[in-house]
Amino acid sequence: MSAEAMESEFYSDDEKDALHILPLAIIPLKTPGLRRPRLIKNARFETVVELFRDARSGSGQIDIAGLSDFFDASDATFIEDRVIIEALAEAPSFDVYSLRLTLRSHNLKVDEAEHLRLSGKMQEKLTGYMRVFTRPLVAKVFGDDTRDISSAAQIIDMFREVDREEALRRIKAISDALGLDIEQIPGFLEDYGDIFLSLSYFKRYLDQLRPDFEVFKAWMQEGIVQSHLRHNRDAMRACEVVTSNVDEAIRFVLSRFQAFDETSKEFWKDLSRERYGVLRQLIQSHHHTVGGILCGLSVKLERWHTDFPTATGSPNKRVDFLLAEMVPGLEKIRALEKSAPRLG
Repeated sequence: MSAEAMESEFYSDDEKDALHILPLAIIPLKTPGLRRPRLIKNARFETVVELFRDARSGSGQIDIAGLSDFFDASDATFIEDRVIIEALAEAPSFDVYSLRLTLRSHNLKVDEAEHLRLSGKMQEKLTGYMRVFTRPLVAKVFGDDTRDISSAAQIIDMFREVDREEALRRIKAISDALGLDIEQIPGFLEDYGDIFLSLSYFKRYLDQLRPDFEVFKAWMQEGIVQSHLRHNRDAMRACEVVTSNVDEAIRFVLSRFQAFDETSKEFWKDLSRERYGVLRQLIQSHHHTVGGILCGLSVKLERWHTDFPTATGSPNKRVDFLLAEMVPGLEKIRALEKSAPRLG
């Protein structure tokens, strides 16, 4: 059994594809015992180490510093691994793309690691989102061919089915515009596909969050605003804080997606290395911010579903939940918004 197959026993595809869960087995750590725990984001947007989770015992969590109680704190290998874990814990999101950026900043090779890629199941779910980004690429290379292509790899495969001479001519035109050699085009296609796969991944999360939050707002309105607590200043303030902060966070992410789409369209209208550099930098510079905001919102709504699976609950329980789980951590999401690079 390969090393990757053995390590994959410690996590599921759903965990690897999550924004708020980091199975340490997917990180190239050297301390064997660190392959089983997970880093998770709690509803307060804090990173903790989850040592175990099961239906009977629940979730066993400690803070990062607590790892020294379970491992030899003087061991050089553990010390090295702890530095990496501490850096990862600071990441606002545990999506595989943010993890790769963080690990590269520590000079760790991650490009060949299958663990640091979305699962095949998730990539299939993103097919519809990816078509938006692959369509202009297909048009540039294959003209009016409108087949459903959702990945750079499929575009390369199409060479076997079309007029190769014409396709090569178009590829040459693209390579000239980008200032690349022909043999560099597959690398460009892979890079382009990877960037927009990450963007598609975030868009899918947002499309799930928006209607879910509307249901949550109706839950607050019905169970708190329209209850005997409507005259309770603290209760009304909690509803206002949650609504305004989450609505603003969603608007912020939408504005970034709009900027990405507009810059992408401009790139395909007038291909150049400079325009691609601008597009790539724009998306990557906002990656941690967008991922972190979506991570924070998804964790909070997931906690709501866990605590109120039938979306019921007394007015007092609903307010207690807002004050204990929804309001704490919102300031970290606001800080992410303020730290983001300006558009334009």
